[in-house]
Amino acid sequence: MRENELHAKLAERLGEECAWTAVEVIIGEWGGCRLDIPTGVDSRRRRRDGEIRRMFARGLDVPDLVQRYGLSARHVRRIVTDVN
Repeated sequence: MRENELHAKLAERLGEECAWTAVEVIIGEWGGCRLDIPTGVDSRRRRRDGEIRRMFARGLDVPDLVQRYGLSARHVRRIVTDVN
């Protein structure tokens, strides 16, 4: 991705000024390197699982969480009992 493309993508989410700052930081830290950028699947899953644990701790029960997240009851139980 070229510098202007990177700036345009970041500006959509961060605004013009923050985008230029982010581009400068990225170039300063990793300019010239080939990066393997993750898809974000794992981080989104961890965030979702954390939300499920917090809601469960606040009193939402498994059927409510199943309906809210579209997961099976077994999977929700596995998430709320996981200690990691």
